[in-house]
Amino acid sequence: MQLIKNNLKKMSGIALFSVGLFATAQASAANACDNAYTQADMNKCTATELSAEDKKLNRSYSDLQRLLNSSEKKQLKTVQLAWIDFRDKACKFSARNFTGGSAYSMALNGCLTTYTHQRRVQLDEEIQNLKK
Repeated sequence: MQLIKNNLKKMSGIALFSVGLFATAQASAANACDNAYTQADMNKCTATELSAEDKKLNRSYSDLQRLLNSSEKKQLKTVQLAWIDFRDKACKFSARNFTGGSAYSMALNGCLTTYTHQRRVQLDEEIQNLKK
């Protein structure tokens, strides 16, 4: 009986984690994955989503850099490198229950995409504040 309870707890945790990842995903990204039915397709799709969001983040980062003085650029680089380290570690932790499974890369990439999108929004807001 205890084994069943433990397995149910794990499954509910996985379900909540999955819901959390996909609830925050962008609508356009969700549309791109509508036809992904196999785990391999879903893994490929989340990798594609991450790549697209990463390109957007890099564009926002470059746009922000152009608005900063030399000292601020150095600070931004330090902050961004620390943020990347945090994001990567946080997502590895979040996806830990999938380690060794076929859904690991989907869980990891979904998390990375969510954090990357959030960071891009932060940088875009900073750009808008500087332009005021």
